[in-house]
Amino acid sequence: MLSNFTSLPENLLNNFISRPNHYPLRRLFWKGWYNLFAANYSNIKITFINYGYADVEPNTKQLELNPSEEEERYCLQLYHHVAKAISLQELDVIEVGCGRGGGSSYIMRYLQPKTMTGVDFSKSNIAFCQKAHSVPQLNFQLGDAESLPFNDCSFDVVVNVESSHCYGSPESFFAESFRILRPNGYFLFTDFRPKKDIKKTTISLKNTGFKILKSEIITPNILKAMDLENDRKLKTINQYIPKYLHIVANWFAGCQGTPMYEAFKTGDQEYLCYVLQK
Repeated sequence: MLSNFTSLPENLLNNFISRPNHYPLRRLFWKGWYNLFAANYSNIKITFINYGYADVEPNTKQLELNPSEEEERYCLQLYHHVAKAISLQELDVIEVGCGRGGGSSYIMRYLQPKTMTGVDFSKSNIAFCQKAHSVPQLNFQLGDAESLPFNDCSFDVVVNVESSHCYGSPESFFAESFRILRPNGYFLFTDFRPKKDIKKTTISLKNTGFKILKSEIITPNILKAMDLENDRKLKTINQYIPKYLHIVANWFAGCQGTPMYEAFKTGDQEYLCYVLQK
């Protein structure tokens, strides 16, 4: 099915990838892509799917990682930037849109919550996570971000990293996050939006009931990571992904020269990061 997307006009394909809610079938496209990727390319040793984060200030102390994690440093640093905003120790944390599980694993191992739950709408992603990440008090399960399979007030913290642009209704996801959080719980949220939609996103979060404790635009950090990651991404795509999917894979990965990369450079797209509280 996804091979047909390579024949779409370039501006239409770019809109599928970069512009939230412009297409009613957008959610099905992403679900199909993630299932295809996870089911057919499990041999690719990547556990993160995000654009990454790099410090732009010189002489910033580098995050200490295990040698086995160095290859995905910048993707991991995005999770660190988002999740370190509050202390997670002894809290029940959920990541909605956990992808291949590297972020949930990092949070559990490094930031020491009481429990960590990763949820994703792709069966293949969850199967990969359950096989790849064996960490005490970390579990993964299938779930829809817009209708989460948990009782009210089940978690202390909701984490969502570069995932909500895939949802049919981010507003429904915000409401679900608010519902499953305990009183005074935290929502740690980061994703990209067209510049003209930033105000709308902020208003939606406020209308849901969240208090905005911190908001920032981290686009320069994302762009720097995209530059530093470019060679690794191209190598992975060329080595593992069939040629007929290279266009989709390059755009999805935000490689240099793709419309998504250029949109970040021009400011048409901005990368947002929020710390919110119920």
